[in-house]
Amino acid sequence: MATKKFYAVKKGLITGIFETWEECKGAVDGFSGAEYKSFKTKEEACAYLGVECSGSKEKLQDEFPKEPELLVAYVDGSYEHSLLKYAFGCVFLLPDRRIFIEKGSGNNPESAKLRNVTGEMLGAMFAVKWAMKNGFSRIEIRYDYEGVEKWVTGAWKSKTELTQKYAEAMRSWSSKIGISFTKVAAHTNVYYNEMADQLAKEALLQPEGIPVTRLADEMEAI
Repeated sequence: MATKKFYAVKKGLITGIFETWEECKGAVDGFSGAEYKSFKTKEEACAYLGVECSGSKEKLQDEFPKEPELLVAYVDGSYEHSLLKYAFGCVFLLPDRRIFIEKGSGNNPESAKLRNVTGEMLGAMFAVKWAMKNGFSRIEIRYDYEGVEKWVTGAWKSKTELTQKYAEAMRSWSSKIGISFTKVAAHTNVYYNEMADQLAKEALLQPEGIPVTRLADEMEAI
């Protein structure tokens, strides 16, 4: 039996103590200058971070889906006015307890008019397409901006062309995959939501590219 390890991330997308390498990898992948180490005991990991063990940021293991056909996706968006650029971040939690992350940005002038809302919609759209591509029959989208759900359900009226296209696309995809939504409170230390937020902010600083620009164009072409 493999020896249990504790992974402490001092600098990364999210800092704290992780109990699996996949979770640690999700916290540091794509982060320039990441600092992390593995330890045999939780106490050693806490000492490395300089925190009390009771106060460390640990994973909530029940965040992962129990059903093999279900994908859980945390999505968030961001916007930088000086760059006229929007971005999204996605954190995917798989039933086998793996974590995948994705981020990206776009700068279409019309899309940028909705600021971070465009990133929120792109994150949800990307998550659904990722789920279908990877063979999931259901996806639970966890979000902090209400329009992600309410434009799709019709609780909010889509008053712009872009939100109308978003709602239409999501409703169309719902015939191919079960889509459910869960609202989480923004900026309240909900672990994976904070990770998605950080990914979106990082994406604002990277060049536009795959897969986001293509996805934005696709949405605007619906």
